[in-house]
Amino acid sequence: MSEESLESILEAARKLPLDEQRRLAEHLAKQVEAKVKSIQTQRALEAVEKMRGSMKGLDRDTIIWLAEDEELCG
Repeated sequence: MSEESLESILEAARKLPLDEQRRLAEHLAKQVEAKVKSIQTQRALEAVEKMRGSMKGLDRDTIIWLAEDEELCG
């Protein structure tokens, strides 16, 4: 989008009545929020996919130690 067309869009928005400006601003904010969430979700899924299979569980001795540790289990 050219800077000139962006300026014309902003000028048209400035000419709207205040209540319509508020509605437009709320609508745009919701769209931005949805896009940010979408990007964050995609990045999280990519990280999970990248790590798939590389994380290992606890070994038997560590599990037993954790289960018997009085400070951890009360």
